[in-house]
Amino acid sequence: MTTVVARQIIRDALRVRDQERVWIHTWNHSLDLAQEIAQQAQLHGATVSISVMTETLLSHALKKAPQEAVTTVPTHWYSGIVKSNVLVVLEGPNDPGIFKLADKGKALHVTGQITQLLGKAFSNRVRTLLVHTTGFTEQAAKTYGISHSNLMQENNRCMTANQSAMIDLGRQIKTLLRRHREIHLSSSEGTNLRFRTQGTPRIDDGIIDQTDVQNKNVLAQLPAGSISIPIDASSAEGTVVFNWPRAYLGDTIQNLRLDFKKGKITATRVLKGEKTFEHALREGTGDKDRLTHLTFGINSNASTPLGQPLDELIPGSITLGLGDNIFLGGRSRSNLNYSHTLNDAIVSIGPTAIIMDKKLTL
Repeated sequence: MTTVVARQIIRDALRVRDQERVWIHTWNHSLDLAQEIAQQAQLHGATVSISVMTETLLSHALKKAPQEAVTTVPTHWYSGIVKSNVLVVLEGPNDPGIFKLADKGKALHVTGQITQLLGKAFSNRVRTLLVHTTGFTEQAAKTYGISHSNLMQENNRCMTANQSAMIDLGRQIKTLLRRHREIHLSSSEGTNLRFRTQGTPRIDDGIIDQTDVQNKNVLAQLPAGSISIPIDASSAEGTVVFNWPRAYLGDTIQNLRLDFKKGKITATRVLKGEKTFEHALREGTGDKDRLTHLTFGINSNASTPLGQPLDELIPGSITLGLGDNIFLGGRSRSNLNYSHTLNDAIVSIGPTAIIMDKKLTL
């Protein structure tokens, strides 16, 4: 199975070619897949380097290492990304519960290092694949209180979605996003939010070809099926209510309400995971408390909300993000990158309502 996935990553998703330089960043629990990906890259004539983060080292960084050791991206990472053509990031750790009891400032810096690396890869047009699947471990499911079998079934369904259907739907939304910058969300649960998008909408169909590279659409995720665009960080006005749960730093954020004024969060309400969320806002840097990116789900096989990144792929849902958006070509920088999905709002792009009754109307 790992060989099939590795071949899909190298041959289909990233289109690796002879003499390219491939960097794979993995965890110890996903090292077997990393090695399979490396071997497939070598078969295509590429040179490969693998970096490994272990849970033992992560635990030490969160508990014992000085703050200075985790506040910045290692300089050799930046050097490595400049010299790479392809970056593959396998998500982890095996047990995200390691973050829950950690100092939130350190946890944000450690997780923010990957976000900053993605931003650097974007600016250098390095074809980058973020593999969520490796983070869907049995222990992670247990930590977040969900069924691992349900999680993997949803993952496998999403992996087999019709790509041409995703592209067609994404292009329809992209046309509207290019034509209108004003977005309005409303719902009976209390959402009434307006904001403006900026920059270029980017369709993630799981493949990065040369046309994508020319258009700086160089970040894909596995599973895929979304279209994202940066948000003007000064534009959000109103309230948004998220009823779906969201896994974050080993905790579950549930029934989250955010109030915005001139783009900035002015009030929060959280039923579950309040300490984790509030600590993250307090310890974050930069645009930690501003709405900075918007995502529409376009994967027709995605259907079951589980509080995981797969939720972002569900048609009829939208995901709003706080913090960094450099990896999407935006202007907001932060060590925080928090996303949360909702599906109970009427969503309008300019004068056109494209989501009603939890369904896309296109």
